[in-house]
Amino acid sequence: MLDLVGWTRTDALNFLGPLGWLPEDRPTRFRRMELGGSGAESGRPLVIESEGWVEVGGRLNLKYARVRSALLDIATIMCYPTASPELLPIFAAEWVVVARKCHALILDVETVTADSPLRARMEPIFKPLARPYQEAIPENRERPEWFNQIATPWAIYGAAELEILPVVRAAFRAYLDQTIERFYKPALPAASSGGDHPDVVRYKHHHAINSPGYPLFRAKMGEELAREFLFNWHFGPPRIPRARVETVTGSGEHRLFADNPELLAALAAEADARVSVSHPHLTVKPKTQPPASLA
Repeated sequence: MLDLVGWTRTDALNFLGPLGWLPEDRPTRFRRMELGGSGAESGRPLVIESEGWVEVGGRLNLKYARVRSALLDIATIMCYPTASPELLPIFAAEWVVVARKCHALILDVETVTADSPLRARMEPIFKPLARPYQEAIPENRERPEWFNQIATPWAIYGAAELEILPVVRAAFRAYLDQTIERFYKPALPAASSGGDHPDVVRYKHHHAINSPGYPLFRAKMGEELAREFLFNWHFGPPRIPRARVETVTGSGEHRLFADNPELLAALAAEADARVSVSHPHLTVKPKTQPPASLA
């Protein structure tokens, strides 16, 4: 298996982990799929791995997927706001390496709509940050129209030889650091938790229908399974099964309520949380280290 962009998950969780996350209860079949190759890839299995997390306050949703074979290494990670896209931007990255060449290097920090006032506040931070990376990473001129519809002036859409990957990783870390420090940390206390805002739903759907991976997944796993994976999970809603999140105003704590004690125990272990004995909830305090499963 080609292994060139595995650092994407590690770096993202190291940077984002201190915000505190709980894992989505993703079906086993979508956590890891090993599919037989066909055509030029005959005899070479294709491995698809995916994960998702919800920030403990229910205000951010992190989605990750990786697709690998002997000739292919793709990693994509997206961090979405849930109910407050007017306060929290979307962090988006995807790398497509085929036959030891970087065919697509995509990095952006976006808003759900181009006219969002949030974008104007982002511009003086990300425009100067992007400049050296945009100059260093060769532009991919095969930039699809659907991407142009949502891209910011600081977006990177590149293509290059493998030697560019250390620069790409530095850009990834710099963009993510500024997203967290300048927007997520300051805005999370005022953000709302809950299901996806309608603008977030539209943004995710736009990505799902235009996903370059859709034809590949359809060919490998069939239309029904490919659509379920992309629309319900990879670009789907935030999912904490049979549980709801409530923020304790002014305390920095979040309470998770669930129907069965086994789920509470599992969530408590995952979040390293304190469990209340007298009520059917657990309390999650702000974390300084990511949960073990995010390491």
